[in-house]
Amino acid sequence: MADVTGLDHPPKIAPPPWTTKCEMYWLLTYASRSLLEDTYAPLEASSKAFTDPSEAGKFHGGLAFIQIVRYSETPVGPYDEMVLIPGKFSVPQTGKKNLRITRIYVSQADTCYNGRKNWNIPKHLARFAFTRPPQTTSSAPSEALKIEVFPPDPTVTRPFFTATLQPFRWLPAIPFSSAMTPLDSHLVQPPVPLSKEGPYQEYLCGTDRWVKALPKASTKKLRGMWVDVRSDSDKEGWWPDLKAWKIGLWMEDVTLDLDEPEVL
Repeated sequence: MADVTGLDHPPKIAPPPWTTKCEMYWLLTYASRSLLEDTYAPLEASSKAFTDPSEAGKFHGGLAFIQIVRYSETPVGPYDEMVLIPGKFSVPQTGKKNLRITRIYVSQADTCYNGRKNWNIPKHLARFAFTRPPQTTSSAPSEALKIEVFPPDPTVTRPFFTATLQPFRWLPAIPFSSAMTPLDSHLVQPPVPLSKEGPYQEYLCGTDRWVKALPKASTKKLRGMWVDVRSDSDKEGWWPDLKAWKIGLWMEDVTLDLDEPEVL
């Protein structure tokens, strides 16, 4: 298990656009119109601008995602990430419904700061453990991959999220681009609050504007996968009890672009 990195220096400033290289795993489910407990981290939960339906828009549910990403190349270096997109929310400025990241963990302090500052992504720090490194361009998909996510405190030994993923091996990988999907994958994010206390407050910056962004992912290696999320992890306060479907998406050698967001 790797400790959180980047805590030994002030945040590195890395404005958009970003072009990144990564491996991605998408866990899917369908959410009702009621948000689960712990959908937000405590900092964001305390902000009316981020969570109050009268200011941040009503939650409508729909297709939901847990995305686990292993970045090998970014403007701030490599890191790991786990993203929660519980479905669509109304956007008061436009009257439309869009996807929104409500909770997200990263293993590196620089991306924590820049994700919040650049795109209103409510990043917080965590430690990640994987049972193998990312795939190489020449390697066959592994039999299975176990993922564990822990609080940033290195003395905590019990994960709050555990999943085992097994890529399909009897079907060939196929090309994929997020531009090919009928789903509107724009993210519209309300302002994130500033942290005024705690050991990592330097990296938990706040913003004062709404933004709209379109992550663009492409790969030549998309596969299906079997998904097994452990139900006995110590989630309380750290992660909602969201039940993922047994089948998800496994993507290798991904190029993921994050452009300059549109300010609403």
